[in-house]
This record gives sequence, structure tokens and C-alpha cells, in this order.
Amino acid sequence: MKKLVLFASCSLLLGAMATGCGDRDKKMSDDGVEITEFAVNEVIMTAGRNYRALLQGDTVYLDQSVSLLWPKSLGDADLSVLRDSLLSYCFGDTACAGPEEAIRKFVSDVSVLAGEDGEESVYKNIEPVDSLPEGIAGLGCYFNNVTASVTELNEVMVTYQVTSSSYLGGAHPFTTIRPFTYDLEAGRVLTLDNMFTAAGRDSIMPVIVNALARQLDVPVSGLDRAGIFTAQLTYPGQPYISNNVLYFHYNPYDIAPYAAGMIDVAVYPYEVERFLAPGVAKLF
Repeated sequence: MKKLVLFASCSLLLGAMATGCGDRDKKMSDDGVEITEFAVNEVIMTAGRNYRALLQGDTVYLDQSVSLLWPKSLGDADLSVLRDSLLSYCFGDTACAGPEEAIRKFVSDVSVLAGEDGEESVYKNIEPVDSLPEGIAGLGCYFNNVTASVTELNEVMVTYQVTSSSYLGGAHPFTTIRPFTYDLEAGRVLTLDNMFTAAGRDSIMPVIVNALARQLDVPVSGLDRAGIFTAQLTYPGQPYISNNVLYFHYNPYDIAPYAAGMIDVAVYPYEVERFLAPGVAKLF
């Protein structure tokens, strides 16, 4: 059954320091302690739709769903680039008028079964159903889901995690994560190009390799034996900031087997501060 539900979050008041951007109210108590409030307004948008199809005479079911934490306001920051980025990372589409249209389009699109560009599908008689049969959950049901959530938020930045999970038969489901950090003051998503100087971009890989070896408690020469595809460890993963640490994210198969799961390489600010572009260090 198709549904679209909006859960309006309360306006969160986060105690924060009085630096950076944002709409803040300051309160001074009798004991001289100043509390700064940073107003946040977000909504959780969810939708789901179920389908039934025939595959070589057998009946299969597909569950498609979305859960999106949508930012309405974060202080007084400009969120236009953040919103466009969320639509792009979640749905690969920024042409939609807004998140509602993008969500409806996603859960209504059966191209994962029907095929694209005129390709003949092995699935026949694809049709929506009100609900899944009882007991069909788990690997007995195909799924195609997207979730976007906030993993860190303060008065200068917000870090999102976009998770895309699907199972369309085969040995196992497949999940990818797209983490990213948005600089509220600059109004931009942090990328390798704008986080680092040109010289820094050329010098960051040895730092990442050493950090990964430290994380796995092996020497750099032992990364192969630890299961890392060192021949593929030639590029930085997706950068994001969490708990004052810079991470580089790699999805399954990027630099290791599927069984290794997601790999997030932790690099500490002091290891990269000489490589950071102006204005980035303040985010740590």
C-alpha cells in the first residue's frame, strides 16, 4: 500500500557555542552561565509501496520504501545546496520540485523489476498490492530502500548518511552508504576538492593508508594479508566529519571483499591540518 507520512519534529534547541553561523538566542542565568540556543526544524518523511510480479511462473514480492530526514531550517543557514544534494544522493534526481515528488516517484518506479531503456524484463504482471503476505519478510521478499539520516549536527555543520539497500535475488543484499558533511556557514557540501589544497589532495593517500593500517593493527606491508585490496587502495574514500574526526568511507568491494563490510578510515585533524583549505579547520 502506498503511503506518505510526514512526522513534524519539534523545534530542537541545541546548546551550542556562540561561534559560526546560525540564528541563536543567548540566555544568561544568575550564576553567570551563558546558554546559547540554536534552533533546528526538520521533518521525517516516509513512504512505502509493495508490488507483486511473476518470475518464471513463481510469485515474487518487492518492498520499496523511503525514510528521509528533511531539513526545513538549521539556524539561519542557506540549505538550498544541502537539499539538492539530498535529492541527488537519495534518488539521483534534482529535477523534482521537492522531496514529496521525489519520494512518490521513487516508490512508484518499478524499473528495478521492469528493466530500463526498452530492455525486456524477466518479471511479468508487475502490479502494486496493499500489503505483503504474512511471513514473506526477510530474504523471501525483494526490497529496494533508501534512508537519509543525520549522524551529527552542530551550529557550524551537519553530517548526513544516505543508505541505499536492495535485494533482488542472489546470494545476499547489497547496501551502499553515502556520508557527507555540509558546511552551514559556507553553504556547501565538503568534497576532496574544497576541503584540501591542491598540494594536500596529492598528499592525502599516504595518510589514509597509514591510518587504515593503524586501524587494522597491521603494518602497511600487511594490509594485503588483512584482506585489503591494496591495488584498489589508490583513491580517497568519501570524506565526512564526525566527532571531530575526518573519515574516508569505502563501500563493500571498493577496497575489500563484501564480507569486510563498510570501511571508514579515521584520520585525526592533526594529521591533515597542513593539507586543509582555508575555512575547513574551524569545523573540527
